[in-house]
Amino acid sequence: MIEPVKLDVFSGAVASEPLYLEDLSPGQKLSFGDYHVTREEIIDFASRYDPQPFHLDDAAAAANPLLGKLCASGMHTMSMSHLLQMRGFAKVGINPLAGAGMDELRLYRPVFPGDTIHSEIEITQTREIRSKADRGLLDYLTTVLNQHGEKVMTYRSTLFMARRSPRN
Repeated sequence: MIEPVKLDVFSGAVASEPLYLEDLSPGQKLSFGDYHVTREEIIDFASRYDPQPFHLDDAAAAANPLLGKLCASGMHTMSMSHLLQMRGFAKVGINPLAGAGMDELRLYRPVFPGDTIHSEIEITQTREIRSKADRGLLDYLTTVLNQHGEKVMTYRSTLFMARRSPRN
């Protein structure tokens, strides 16, 4: 059973023993790493995947009444958070079989060059799959925070997870 923990996901070894669906329960929390966001990375990601002016150009971003300066794409922020989660999951032994979906993505504030984000998850539900006794579903809420502890994004995810002892 995992306990609430903050992990440095950029150093150290991965877990030697895998966790199964039965090892996880609603209310458990994990906090994953710190990711420093650079101007160059924001522009590179945006030029490839979200080429909006406020992600690419300082003057265009300054003219935007909602943002005021260059900021990361929401998809970039989600991708950075996902990287932190996957590294953190490996550290504690959570080995998803596959993703089953993401819902309710919300953006609360921009992520700017020089910000440092971290990702926190709270397990909200575990579910058996009646037709597939060897696996189940893990639901969790992700909250992404900046270096000031301000919420920048939330989203819900569901993963397929192996079960330790499938029901008979």
